[in-house]
Amino acid sequence: MIEPELFNFKPSLKKHIYVKKRWDKILSDIDGYGLTHSISIVLPDTLFIPDHINNIFSENDHYYLIKNVTLCSLIDPGFITSFVKNGKVYAISLNTNVDVDDCISITNCNLLQMSLTHSSCQYMCLPSKDSKITLDLKELKFCTKSYQRLNECFQRYQNKFELLICWESNDDDVCPSSIASYFSKKGFDCQECFPRLTTERKYNMTIPKGDDIALLDTWLSYFCLGIHIDNKTLCVLPNGKLTKSNSCDVGQVTQIIWMGFFNNDKVKLLLEKFRDFKEKENKSYWLAIHLESFSNSPYPCGHRTIVLNSLDTYFVSNCINCKKF
Repeated sequence: MIEPELFNFKPSLKKHIYVKKRWDKILSDIDGYGLTHSISIVLPDTLFIPDHINNIFSENDHYYLIKNVTLCSLIDPGFITSFVKNGKVYAISLNTNVDVDDCISITNCNLLQMSLTHSSCQYMCLPSKDSKITLDLKELKFCTKSYQRLNECFQRYQNKFELLICWESNDDDVCPSSIASYFSKKGFDCQECFPRLTTERKYNMTIPKGDDIALLDTWLSYFCLGIHIDNKTLCVLPNGKLTKSNSCDVGQVTQIIWMGFFNNDKVKLLLEKFRDFKEKENKSYWLAIHLESFSNSPYPCGHRTIVLNSLDTYFVSNCINCKKF
């Protein structure tokens, strides 16, 4: 038997670059990122961080873990009428892998997005040729034959999900915890969750000044890996090296990491808070914000790094296709 050739795999034709963008464009692009799992902020030469930033996700930003959720429960008339038509539902399945397991999510447009395996599609007899299906929950009409057909397909599906979920009501007087109360009354196991905050400081650091965005990006990678770099030792970076002309010494570098379940509106609020903080504190150095989406999102997802440099210019990391290596 001839052994297959296992070593001749061509690398992906991708190139990582930073794109200069206006602030309003950065905020508008956030809607296409998907639900965020991790937010990391790197602040050079910053000793004091105001409480309104540290506690930005501590008040009224809880979300819920609902266990054994069925697809039928997400198109139930009570769920649609009470929550989908009266606010924004955000949800994503846990402990699943795209293209290997069935994954579902609900985005800020109340779109139920499903990435199903081929066997699940066949078993459910869904009228779709693609395993990635998007369903607008707002447009469901309960008395139609199409809804009855969809409900029958979902009833055949016996798999259950662990779902992270939160709800933003159109009425400020309605408590967001109503969605947990709804599922609890339906017999589902509900757990309240909160974002986790971690703050780390590293002292006596040499940092890039921020003019060379490629050098700064590489330095951030080394910093997150815990590799110490300064301009006194011979350490060549892939995109250049730190010298006395392009770097400076600071007393400390602060890294703030939030882990949890963040919708796009919360990410935008965080960006605005830190932009205001940089302007009010008159920081002469850069500020870096890294957003990491859930890896099992049915919609396209990925990581983004947003840099606010010393010249008040904004850059966003991007992966593009390239023709040559």
